[in-house]
Amino acid sequence: MKPTYFFCGTALLVVAGLTVTAQTGPSKSFSLKTQTLEWTPIQPPGAPPGLMQRVLHDHKDKSTVTALVKFPKGYREPRHYHTTCGHSIYVLKGRLQSPAGPATPGMFLFAAPHERHGPYTAEQETEILFFTDGPFDYIVDDPK
Repeated sequence: MKPTYFFCGTALLVVAGLTVTAQTGPSKSFSLKTQTLEWTPIQPPGAPPGLMQRVLHDHKDKSTVTALVKFPKGYREPRHYHTTCGHSIYVLKGRLQSPAGPATPGMFLFAAPHERHGPYTAEQETEILFFTDGPFDYIVDDPK
């Protein structure tokens, strides 16, 4: 299986080189208990290790992914952008600090293609719902 790159930056952060085991394709509706899915490490190119994800839906025909992404406390995602997708983030728990201010539970963020965003720092362990609207790529703008 070809590695999947997806980041979830607030935009937020990441999915790289993983084997996806969640439901795929548009042919059938489904539901799942997210707590039964394993957290899998993810690390997009240029991002530090530490992110974890639970892939909820990998729609290969449309190159979209929906996942839960977990940032450990203190994790810093570098400033970055995407050329082939935008992505949406909904903060479930925790707190991410960005140049635009804190992202806290209940906040929705959208990062458009080619728009730089970040850096983001997890002030607490943070979980987000992450959705890409196209093939995921991740380009670090400033690794600092």
